[in-house]
Amino acid sequence: MRQDRQEETEKQEYREVMKARVLTKVMVTVSVMLFCIAVGFYGFAHLSRAEEGRETNLFTVVPAEGCIGVLESDHINYFLNQFPQLNFSRELSGIRYPGLFHYLISGLTDTNHVPHGLSSRMSRMVVSYHGEGTPRDQIVYFRLGEGEETVIDKMLQQRSSFRFGPKEEKYRGETIRIYPLPRHDFLAVYAGEGFVAVSYQKRLIEQVIDTHKDLRHSLADDPVFVRAAARKKSHNFLTFYAHTPVLPFLRKETDDTACWSDFNFHLTSDVVYLTGELWLPEGEDSTERLLPYYISIPDVRTDSLLLSADRSRISDYVSEAVAEETRTIFSECVAYLSPDASFTLVADLEEVARSGNSLAPYLPPFLMRQAAFFRSFIFSVQLSTTGGRLSHVLMLTYKE
Repeated sequence: MRQDRQEETEKQEYREVMKARVLTKVMVTVSVMLFCIAVGFYGFAHLSRAEEGRETNLFTVVPAEGCIGVLESDHINYFLNQFPQLNFSRELSGIRYPGLFHYLISGLTDTNHVPHGLSSRMSRMVVSYHGEGTPRDQIVYFRLGEGEETVIDKMLQQRSSFRFGPKEEKYRGETIRIYPLPRHDFLAVYAGEGFVAVSYQKRLIEQVIDTHKDLRHSLADDPVFVRAAARKKSHNFLTFYAHTPVLPFLRKETDDTACWSDFNFHLTSDVVYLTGELWLPEGEDSTERLLPYYISIPDVRTDSLLLSADRSRISDYVSEAVAEETRTIFSECVAYLSPDASFTLVADLEEVARSGNSLAPYLPPFLMRQAAFFRSFIFSVQLSTTGGRLSHVLMLTYKE
């Protein structure tokens, strides 16, 4: 029995030794992995900071004069690939990439020009809108990576119907390349350090050069815009900044030249969400200035329209929709609203298209102008105030 106990003790000691060895190996392996991860992360972070340091802040070359809006994305490729998968992509196909933006993006994403889509650097782009905001009033800006200086040049030359290359003109010592297009049109292109700017108007490209060379009068010098643009965003973002309040009726009480509204796009198969807030000069309180004017807004509730600026009524409308056993798509839209908003509008845009301009003060002008394209959607918007800030949520819900 002593021998049996001795053998059992030896086996136990052996198991403890092996367990300790295995544990040691595991700890060493984990330590090595953590070390590698730490070194890799440090190297990546260091590289990212170095890359960011070399990148041009595109807002420093966007002329502030006459700028009425800006579109920004860190990954436009993501949205170009996502859009065709949405249930309503066919309904909006005629308006998704208007004007110059459409011309350049369709050309650059053609596999004959860029086989794998835009590079990660070119995908971080900006579009600025000036004057009346027509396609001829746009400037498109791309960041350029190493060796990408000729990508746009090759694409434009291949799409041109002319045998001759672009004409070059000098402005303040910089070169503007003029590319002829069909129907006696042209594109003006300026390649700066790490970026390229394209417009139908040479005058706008000259303003970009003025802004770049003088280092002033850019959007980066607008303190209200800088605060809006500095707001933390997720990866794969698409944000539009408008030099105006979110809805027309708010313009009566705000100075369009001093405020910006941002709209962050979020897409699902059936809904487009736009979230953001109204940005005013530092120290101004939008709550005190805007809330008294909600009193003049009518309170309306029908099967295709909800309009109210009465918080208690809004809460009641939402509760009623939630309690419905059988909901229409319209009542579903109402049921998912916040009951605490200061202003709410839910409108079937097919009815809006029929009824004319009665809701014009409460709908973004773009929706009013493009009413025929949006007949298949229900539009919802809510305004809320917290800590003196006015935030907004806009939704386009597909009905089919």
